[in-house]
Amino acid sequence: MRILFLNHNEIWRSTFYRCFHLGRYLVRQGHEVTLYTIHPKHRFGIEEIELEGVRVVQFPDLFWGMGRSGWDIWDVWYRLRRVRKEIYDLVHAFDSRPVVIHPALAVRKKGIPLVMDWADWWGRGGVIEERSNKLIKLFVGGIETWYEEHFRTQALGTTVISSALQERAIGLGVKPETIIKITGGADVENFKPQDKQKARAALGISQDAKILGFMGFVHYDLDLALQVFCQLHQQDPKVKLILVGKPAPMAKRIARQHGAEAGLLEYGIVPYDKIPEYMCCADVFLLPFARKQANLGRWPNKVGDYMAMGRPIVSSPVGEMESLFATEQIGRLAPEQPEAFAQVVEELLSDPQSCERLGQAARQAAVKRYSWEFLAQRLEQFYLKILQA
Repeated sequence: MRILFLNHNEIWRSTFYRCFHLGRYLVRQGHEVTLYTIHPKHRFGIEEIELEGVRVVQFPDLFWGMGRSGWDIWDVWYRLRRVRKEIYDLVHAFDSRPVVIHPALAVRKKGIPLVMDWADWWGRGGVIEERSNKLIKLFVGGIETWYEEHFRTQALGTTVISSALQERAIGLGVKPETIIKITGGADVENFKPQDKQKARAALGISQDAKILGFMGFVHYDLDLALQVFCQLHQQDPKVKLILVGKPAPMAKRIARQHGAEAGLLEYGIVPYDKIPEYMCCADVFLLPFARKQANLGRWPNKVGDYMAMGRPIVSSPVGEMESLFATEQIGRLAPEQPEAFAQVVEELLSDPQSCERLGQAARQAAVKRYSWEFLAQRLEQFYLKILQA
């Protein structure tokens, strides 16, 4: 099949990973995959590259920062010009912001089957409520919700990342038999268990340190991870926290307030293929997951890669994490309160045998049931079902 993926993020940000990982395994399964995404800098001209067999087309965008996330009419115009010249057997729109849905509908008019993905609860009490800018909430919230919901019934098939979004889609009139749940995946080829001692030596980290790990570009729940780290560091200065990803000004501020700066190891954005070299230093991964609408609808990308690294994870009994930890013995669930969460983390740090056992189980689950290859095979079967309907 010739498949077009439409994405509203810059390359190497957020849902781009979901598109790219699914796409590269569909290529290995014999399909041709083209992925439309946003160039991180360009305001004019299209740049096309190939990544592991996936044709990645990066479109210009006039906005900057968070604005480069699918709202620019300039980007829409470029995509419409391009997509009308190309031929595909199926189009998969990942979420439904303007740069995604308008090209998708243009292709649909040509009689090409449309599948829509839903991977975040954007509007109506979801991610929009996490925005610190009140003007964005006021003026963008309604538009976000309309784009998120209005077009859902126009797709032949729907992929969702969570049960909450599946229920929401059904509530909007999407037929249950046309929906499949495709969770977030694990990059088991690039994220593998590595020698902890060698990794720490390479970064100049003490071998007897007790290291917590946290990575990501979205910081919804980073504040809780920082509070947990600070509390444990005050009790035992050997406890350190590795942060990899988008720098968070709050990290140093909170660590300074609690006298824990010496234990904060913030490496910022590192090349994707280098992330495991940092994260494999950790004994336990932190994944706090507060009980709020945005989290009920999403699947945190980091959890699959945490699993693939073969380390235990401490998270919260909320949304998809509650069901994941009930099914897979990959770590511990803890209450959202910093003291209670810290106690669960401390218990794991004090029990190397449990850490080893849970880490091995996490790696096994990642390979067998959450690898992108496994998910891409399920997606391929869903495509064939949609095309044959």
